[in-house]
Amino acid sequence: MAKQSFQDISEIQKHCKLKKFFPVYFLAGEDSFSLNEAAEALEKAITPLLASEFDKQIYYGSSTSINEVVDFAQSFPFGDGKKFILVKEFEKMKEEKQSSLLERYAKDPPEFSVLVLLYNASLKSSEKGFLKVFAEHNFIFEAKVLKEVALVNWIMQYTDLHKKQIAKVDAEFLLSLVGENRGMLEMQLEKIISSLGENNEISFKQIEANVVSTKEYTIFNLQDAIGAQKKTEAVKIAFQLLEKEGIILLLAMLNKYFTSLMQLPEMMEQKLPEQMIARVVGTHPYYLKNFIAARKYFSDAKLLEISRVLFESDVAVKSTPTDHKTILLLLLQTIFSE
Repeated sequence: MAKQSFQDISEIQKHCKLKKFFPVYFLAGEDSFSLNEAAEALEKAITPLLASEFDKQIYYGSSTSINEVVDFAQSFPFGDGKKFILVKEFEKMKEEKQSSLLERYAKDPPEFSVLVLLYNASLKSSEKGFLKVFAEHNFIFEAKVLKEVALVNWIMQYTDLHKKQIAKVDAEFLLSLVGENRGMLEMQLEKIISSLGENNEISFKQIEANVVSTKEYTIFNLQDAIGAQKKTEAVKIAFQLLEKEGIILLLAMLNKYFTSLMQLPEMMEQKLPEQMIARVVGTHPYYLKNFIAARKYFSDAKLLEISRVLFESDVAVKSTPTDHKTILLLLLQTIFSE
């Protein structure tokens, strides 16, 4: 059975702009940033339509009942305005009556109420109960987690919205420092933008000066430690990445790094632009010098040996019960051996 598709959560902004609201919004997905952003947008747009502050209520699924929520939503407002009801952490509301109560409510919701339910998880199915009714009325909006390319685009759109500019390569650098948490990205962007003054462009130097990495360690830290021949530091970082990312991804990233080092001399001989070389090896042009410096420590024969051991490590992970830390340590010993 094909996975059901729902409206994208970005559609909420259109509803707010047109001031045309559904009686029910079921906001679901693993992207908590988008869920909260959409809920805040609805609250901001609907609040001026309330006749009294008593016509707005925020609940939490862990500390309320669906009966209480529905009772409030169905009771008449204090004036001629709307009512706004937001239920956060709806996924924590586990009641047998939940389905039937919401199903009846969704079939005939009062015109004066806007009920917003935040479900912080992916929605697997909407074929039964109240979710089926929600789906039939297009009340379900999905917040998908943005991945790297989409996040880079989001960074560029965010800066454009604030009348600033950022190059794609610098947006990628910011993402590598901060990680994929959009709340943290927004906070760092606000800090950078406030430091720009009348300057309209966010540069690499400004990112480097204003942003402190919010990641503990990244593959870039491991690459730098390997490239600078800092064995103790590399082992420490590698073990932390092993716990965080897993051995398969770590081996894949190391394989890309050493493959890039192998390709580097040929690209340098062709006198390709540094921006192009940096893109191929997967780094920022500013850090290309680290790759060039690292290449001096590894002969072609050594890189072939490392490539062979990387392959053997991958096979060992997939076909033997050998401890992953042992496999990683043996690989690092090969990398740093004379």
